[in-house]
Amino acid sequence: MEPAVLSRGTSEAPRHAKVAYWNGLVAEVFSAMETKAVHPDDFEAEVRWTTLGPFGIANVTSQPAQVHRSARHIARERSQHYFLHTQIEGALTVAQDGKEAVLNEGDLVLTDSAEPYSLSYASPCSTLVLIIPPEEIRRRLPCVDDVLGVKLSGERGLSQTTSLMLRSVWQNAQNGLPPEVGARIGASLLDVFATSWIDTAGMRVAESATALARRVRIRRHIEANLRDPELTARSVAAAFGISPRYLHIIFASEGETVSNYILRRRLEECGRQLADELWRRRTITEVAFGWGFNNATHFARVFKDHYGLAPRDYRNSKVPTAGVKDKRRLKAAAKR
Repeated sequence: MEPAVLSRGTSEAPRHAKVAYWNGLVAEVFSAMETKAVHPDDFEAEVRWTTLGPFGIANVTSQPAQVHRSARHIARERSQHYFLHTQIEGALTVAQDGKEAVLNEGDLVLTDSAEPYSLSYASPCSTLVLIIPPEEIRRRLPCVDDVLGVKLSGERGLSQTTSLMLRSVWQNAQNGLPPEVGARIGASLLDVFATSWIDTAGMRVAESATALARRVRIRRHIEANLRDPELTARSVAAAFGISPRYLHIIFASEGETVSNYILRRRLEECGRQLADELWRRRTITEVAFGWGFNNATHFARVFKDHYGLAPRDYRNSKVPTAGVKDKRRLKAAAKR
C-alpha cells in the first residue's frame, strides 16, 4: 500500500518561528519558495500529502499570505515538477509566465517549478495540488508552456470532471492506495486534465501555425501506434503525406528526432511495465515485443543505454519478490 496521508503544520513550531518553519515544510513537500504572512503573529498553516506512484498529491490550508518562487530559489534546485492546483476553499491568485489566474472553488491552474511564480490569498485558503513529474505531462501536452497560468473553470466541461476526480481521489487516498493503483489513478487524472485543456483552451491551432498543429497530430499518431513494430519515421511521414525530410523539419524545435522520440517512448512504456508487479508474469521479451521491439538483443542494449541497468536488473530493483523456493518453504512452514 502507498503510505497513508502524512500531516505537518505550523502548530509544531513556536509562535515567533511559524512562518520560517512553514517555508521549510513547503520546500520539503513541493519546492523552495518564500511565504510572507499577512498576519505573521496569527499565521497558521498545514499540509497533508501522500503519493500516487510517481505523482504526489497534497492539500494545503493556510491563513492569508503571499507566496513567491523566485529565480534565486530555482537556481538552488535541480529538480523540476509541475503543480496542478485545484481550489477547495477561498480564492487564490496564481501568476506565472505573464499570466494571472484567480481561482475560486473547483477551478484549476498549472504551474512549473522551473519558472518563477507567485500565489496570493487574502482570506483563509485551501488548495489541492497534484505534483507531476515533467516527463509525465510533456508526454501528454507537447505545448505545456501554453497551459501555464491559464485558469480552467471547475464549473463546466472536462475541466470540471478533472476537478471532481482530483477531489475524489484525495478523499480515497486518506486510507492509502496500493502502488499500482495510485500510479494508474495519477496517470488517469493527468490524461483527463490534458484532454480538458485541448477541449476548452484549444490547442486548436490557427492556420498560421500549421507546423505546430501537425506536431500535435504527429505525436498523437505515434502514441496510438507505438506498439506497431512497423512504426518508423518513414511510416509516420507516409501517414501524413509528407516527406521524411519535412517531417524532421517539423520536429526540429522539439530537440529530438522522430526516431529518437519513438524509441524513447517505447523504452518508457517498457520500463513502466517492468516496474509494475502486475506484469511480473510476462517475460522481458514479451514486454519488449509488446511495445514494438522485434530484437531482444537490440532491446537489451538500448534499454541499458537509457536506464543504466539491464532489463532484468531494472525489473528486480523495482519489483522485489521472494524467490520460488522461498515461497514453497513459507507454504510448507504454514502447513506445519
